[in-house]
Amino acid sequence: MFMCVVLCPQLQFASEQSDANWTSASAKDLVFLVQVSCQGKTWMVRRSYEEFQTLDANLHQYIHDRRYSHLLPLPALPEIGDKVEIVTSMLSEYLNRLSMIVDSKLNCGPVLTWMEIDSDGNQFLPKDEASLNVPAIAAAHVIKRYTAQASDEISIEVGDILSVIDMPPKEETTWWRGKHGFQVGFFPSECVELISQDQSQSLSLPSAKLASKKHSKLRSFLRMLKSRSRRQRDALKEPVFGCDLGEHLLSSGQDVPQVLKSCAEFIEKHGVVDGIYRHSGVSSNIQKLRQEFDSENVPDLTEDVYMQGIHCVGSLCKQYFRELPNPLLTYQLYDKFADCMGEMTEDERMVKVHDVIQQLPPPHYRTLEYLTRHLARLATKSDKTNMHISNLAIVWAPNLLRSKEAEAVGLSTADQLKEVRIQTAVVEFLLTNVDVLFSDSFTSVGRFGT
Repeated sequence: MFMCVVLCPQLQFASEQSDANWTSASAKDLVFLVQVSCQGKTWMVRRSYEEFQTLDANLHQYIHDRRYSHLLPLPALPEIGDKVEIVTSMLSEYLNRLSMIVDSKLNCGPVLTWMEIDSDGNQFLPKDEASLNVPAIAAAHVIKRYTAQASDEISIEVGDILSVIDMPPKEETTWWRGKHGFQVGFFPSECVELISQDQSQSLSLPSAKLASKKHSKLRSFLRMLKSRSRRQRDALKEPVFGCDLGEHLLSSGQDVPQVLKSCAEFIEKHGVVDGIYRHSGVSSNIQKLRQEFDSENVPDLTEDVYMQGIHCVGSLCKQYFRELPNPLLTYQLYDKFADCMGEMTEDERMVKVHDVIQQLPPPHYRTLEYLTRHLARLATKSDKTNMHISNLAIVWAPNLLRSKEAEAVGLSTADQLKEVRIQTAVVEFLLTNVDVLFSDSFTSVGRFGT
């Protein structure tokens, strides 16, 4: 996962910028020299107008809502036509406004790479810039998260689109080489699936720019972006409870749900009491809190009514996860999680569970890590709460892992008990091994990288 703290980078057109030779150029051919300043250091990056459009798309998909940023959408190239003189002033105003709003929430990999900023706020220097110009031989979408273990590897998230530039046969090596944004490096081939022409028409692609020689494909891609934009605007109107996790986090700009953060912080500070998360709270207080969060307000949980009825906060937190349209561990991965609880050694189980959680969509992965670390910390206070890891797993499991088929057709009593055992075993394993499972240095072969 790409997380960092950037100390408010500032962007502006470089003083060396010259438009003397632009009068005969089209907007598509223009290259702009942008000055980036961060942590007392300054450097230049060259960006085309299309790369500015990619920056704008990433900013408003992963970081800011346009209602907050007040950044005007950059018009398409056909709309600009021959009026190249307006491009300079328009982009200059764009950079000035962007410099005013960037802050420590600027944690999106493609945006930071656009500015050539690394995770420490310093200039990111590509080791092999020429690789960016190597034509792709295939496109692939990521089905399993991978964190780079060496300087020549790239980190990828589920749902990312990669351009594959080197694809040796699997009998020779399991490593492929590709491009993701401005990053070039190796990644395990098992983490991606190649995109055929038929698949490319139906995938919801992220805003990373993919080269295409066919105008028809480009028009299809732009239509998909517009459709997605409409869906995202609609998601802004949805209540917090019962909303898809990914859509909610995208519209709210949060890494994890505010409901979870508020409840977890409150419980760790004030809710270390007997039976926390096991006892139910007063339903009227739960409903009041729910309405507050659904109204996009963050309630004051230290009010007397909640301090005297602490269990309503725990009940609310479980209710949020219980009402997710797609459970936190997802319907799609239920069978894989269940398979992990079969007969095998603990080392084998560790590798298998780790492998499955890498296949979670990024919003689910981030939220699962936050929740399991919270519950693991709470388990260390079991002398006060009587809620050991096994107890927490029992009360939380049905809210996190469910089978869609079982919900559709119903189960016999025996099958229901079997499902409960599987759910509980999975959640207990996650809580017991949270530090190892969410370590970026834990590799797919079950060993810590060196």
